[in-house]
Amino acid sequence: MLLRELACLILAGTLCAYAYRRLLRYLRFLQQEEYKGERYLDWLKERSAYDRQASLVIAATLLAYLATRLVAWAWLPSLIIVCGAAALWMRAMLEPDPRVTGKLRLKMTERAQRTFQMCAVIFVIFAVVALGLTTRLFSCELGVMLAGLALAQSLPFIPFVASKALEPLEKHVQERLKNEAREKFLAIAPFTIGVTGSFGKTSTKSLLGQVLNTALGPTFWPQRGVNTLMGITREIRERLSPQHRYAVVEMGAYHRGSIKSLADFTPPHAAIVTAVGTMHLERFGSPEDVYRAKSELPQAVPADGILVLNGDNAGARRMADEFRKKTTLIYGLDPQAGPLDCSASDIRFTAKGSEFTINWQGAQFKARSPLLGRPAISNMLGAFTMAVALGAQPKLVAAAFANVEPVDNRLVLRPGTPTSYLQDAYNSNPVGFRAAMEILNQIPARRRILMTPGMIELGNTQDQENRSIGEFCATRCDFALIVGETNRAALVEGLKAGGMPEDRIIQLPTREAGFAKIRDMQEAGDLVLIENDLPDRLEFVERF
Repeated sequence: MLLRELACLILAGTLCAYAYRRLLRYLRFLQQEEYKGERYLDWLKERSAYDRQASLVIAATLLAYLATRLVAWAWLPSLIIVCGAAALWMRAMLEPDPRVTGKLRLKMTERAQRTFQMCAVIFVIFAVVALGLTTRLFSCELGVMLAGLALAQSLPFIPFVASKALEPLEKHVQERLKNEAREKFLAIAPFTIGVTGSFGKTSTKSLLGQVLNTALGPTFWPQRGVNTLMGITREIRERLSPQHRYAVVEMGAYHRGSIKSLADFTPPHAAIVTAVGTMHLERFGSPEDVYRAKSELPQAVPADGILVLNGDNAGARRMADEFRKKTTLIYGLDPQAGPLDCSASDIRFTAKGSEFTINWQGAQFKARSPLLGRPAISNMLGAFTMAVALGAQPKLVAAAFANVEPVDNRLVLRPGTPTSYLQDAYNSNPVGFRAAMEILNQIPARRRILMTPGMIELGNTQDQENRSIGEFCATRCDFALIVGETNRAALVEGLKAGGMPEDRIIQLPTREAGFAKIRDMQEAGDLVLIENDLPDRLEFVERF
């Protein structure tokens, strides 16, 4: 009897160790879905990310245990349970730790710690209830294994329950932090420029922040791609200081009302709209809804404010008519799209960056920059237009572009031997993808290699856009490495339609496999374009 109870304790303890490792993995995906329980459940269902590994081990142990009950050796059933526990322990030790592996790792923030602690509480409660019921109805060994099966199947849903249980507390914490940040922001009262757009907003924010810092005075701007209410809250609390005279705030649209909330939080005196495009169609449903969501920023700018718009984009140009301000300025690269207040000419790209001329109110200013690509020049024109409208000297602003730092993974050239890389791994779009291919063809190279998983968040146009970009790339690179399964069929179809030989289209399961293939095939003088990088949850299907 003692031997059987000991075996049951070993199995129960091993199940707890397995649950600890597995819950961390599920928490990582909950965090990637911004703790939105419903979105996490959608991912769970879409990827069928339910537990199979622990369930199979326990089920096999249960079947073997039942078979041994027919033999006379009383110790054998207990041995089977211990062997099952050992197999489960090995499976637990093979679980990858999401805090140190993967492209988007689990960050154990205060919220993540609270959520994980709640997951542990829910698991313990469920374990006590399950064990109590099963051991009351069956023998100790049978009860533990049946409870183990139920617990293993419950693991994917525990983070969802934890997020829901913590919602009131999280809302309270967030409100407190937001109030503190808003009070601080209003007390310092910097001149605030909001930046939004379907693409280009992070780069434009960074460019404008750097230029204003040089040409006008101390400027605050949230780092990287921070554009949500809580992200900006954190940046204000940690980085905004009384000496900041200007603030450049990137405002992301995740649904109708997102930008309005950010504009209420950090009221803009001026705004830049870089584009209204097909990105994020799956969030909004239609181009008109995307337009209305982006329009919340120009609507928030006061009538005597400044509105700067990308004239190459029909949606942004439309805003000039609907939301005109005292100062409304249009920049762009295509004069055929309509009148431009600021434009660029004599554009040239080299391995060292860009050289171009800025045309502004009848005057011309030579500029150069380490940034590459026509979208980068468009973003610089937007930053130039806003900075000059705020009072900066045009010549000084143009000169400042020579020293701007590129945003990570936005078409950055990394020279190397034997292979150089063009890193454009941030979320891609049709305009940016084509611009990146233009740069790939302008920089001298022996062979040009494209590695991409394609483009996402394009709604029902996603397959069409990826087929189109595949056809566009077919004659502009020597090899195409297609990563992951998300857009594989559409990209391959487009590349073949464009005339690329099948033996030059290489299909790979992951980005890591792509880099391994490049190392195997590299030759001196190769130039590789890394276009887009999907998060783990989209690049491949994780096995649970």
